Amino acid sequence: MARVNDGKIVLFGAGGPVGAAAIGALKNHYRLRVTDARPMREIAAGKPQSARAPLPEVLEPPHENRQVDVTCYEQVQAACEGMDAAINLTVVRPELQAAFAVNTVGAYNIAKAAAATGLKRLIHTGPFHLGLGHDADYVHDFDLVDDVPLRPGTDLYAMTKFLGGHIMQAFAERRGLEVITFLYCGFRPRAVQAEERGKGIGPFYTTWEDTGEAFLYGLRAADMPRPYEVFFIRSATPHQMYRVDKAERLLGWKPAENLEDLYRISS
Repeated sequence: MARVNDGKIVLFGAGGPVGAAAIGALKNHYRLRVTDARPMREIAAGKPQSARAPLPEVLEPPHENRQVDVTCYEQVQAACEGMDAAINLTVVRPELQAAFAVNTVGAYNIAKAAAATGLKRLIHTGPFHLGLGHDADYVHDFDLVDDVPLRPGTDLYAMTKFLGGHIMQAFAERRGLEVITFLYCGFRPRAVQAEERGKGIGPFYTTWEDTGEAFLYGLRAADMPRPYEVFFIRSATPHQMYRVDKAERLLGWKPAENLEDLYRISS
């Protein structure tokens, strides 16, 4: 496979805040086919998912906005046609049938379509849960590398995304598809409000701005050592629980913001 320095990128599930961050980082470098299950103008005119989370920009030509249901393979394949790479940002969390349909079946459809249409690279996204309330989670561990096995337990969101990731890995290893997976936990704006200073921050947070920039580096990185590679995408906070060096080594990406104002009180 080859790095994708320019060309056309299809984004699935781009209506969420991670999609908004990706659009902002990529729009001046690629021609984007922006897709979601709902019309992008409807999403952009609505409420953000959380306080200070970004809403997606509705792009004008030469970019394209398209309504795509990732549970329908024909729609996914049509969206991949003519593209150089794809980014999967789709997610459903609390609803049983919808979570399996989007997080698991949707991942299968995207991987299958990416392989069938000969895309150069596929970036998949998912969660890394700090704690899931069972003895095998990683809530008490330190110095964890990006490749530690995910242990979803019985959590619906974690399990359905876990299965989607395994499907992506199978396509990468058996169908010649290069898949890069980004794992996240928490997000926040880069700008720190006065009342937040010195109040602390969790061990796995990323700014929205750094989240978007990581996609640019993921697309432009050289060939990966393995067909399926996983990366922690997070700010370099001082907790020393989750490593951040792999993304810099293989992607050339490192967070611009370490959120120091949140955990250090200036004298």
